[in-house]
Amino acid sequence: MLKRILVILVLALTQAGCDYGEDISPFKRERLNDGITKILERQKRELLQIEDIKVGTGSVASWGRRLSADLTVRYADGTLVYQGPIYTYVGFVVITAITNDIRSGPLLTISNEGIQLGLNGMAVGGQRRFTVDRSMVCVRINLDAGPKASCGLADRTEVRKETLLVEATLTESCIPLTFRAFYLNGGYLFHYRAGCRNSDLPQLDPTLPFGTFTKSKKEWADRLIATSPFSYALIRSISPYNSPFVDSTFPANRSSNIVA
Repeated sequence: MLKRILVILVLALTQAGCDYGEDISPFKRERLNDGITKILERQKRELLQIEDIKVGTGSVASWGRRLSADLTVRYADGTLVYQGPIYTYVGFVVITAITNDIRSGPLLTISNEGIQLGLNGMAVGGQRRFTVDRSMVCVRINLDAGPKASCGLADRTEVRKETLLVEATLTESCIPLTFRAFYLNGGYLFHYRAGCRNSDLPQLDPTLPFGTFTKSKKEWADRLIATSPFSYALIRSISPYNSPFVDSTFPANRSSNIVA
């Protein structure tokens, strides 16, 4: 009897419209073109200085992922700005819808794409030290702004538009999942975030030269794998979840390149 009820329920959900998995609203991945990818590559080469302290062995920070990391952020003179965990979503179209749904926790703000870009290419368990040029800090603030110009960083912490020194340990990189069912009048009656799964792709490749990127031949067929965090400042109006971040290869150096 129970089996019959379950079968009927599954059939009802199917007929009414039911989806579960990745690349479903609000976690619809942003598509990128070659022009944007080249801009992001240049940003990583010219505006970040990256040193890998330890290469991780877990899932890689890439496009279409939720990332978590432990950060220590300082100004160039050594003054501590922030120390603690952060998390961020990278490579999704409707960023505002996702961020508005998150009520608490140290969510990395979309104004600090340089930090997000600095995490690109790390594997979980890896440690990295990188310098972020001030142009990649508080990207919505003009470069000629005064010395006190600032923006939010994470967890009610403000940061000035200055060069930052960051030490990061990546603790999570996973693909957000969505469940939705019963399509009615242009929307779904049930629409939930449904966890986050790890992925073996992309993978690190220590033989690739600095600054290279690839297209995923398996997981993202038609999507660029390398991109920056929230690069809307240089590419188009930045809006929380329309941010391009890094995908499967924004190699920081030979030990952090990615191949899908």
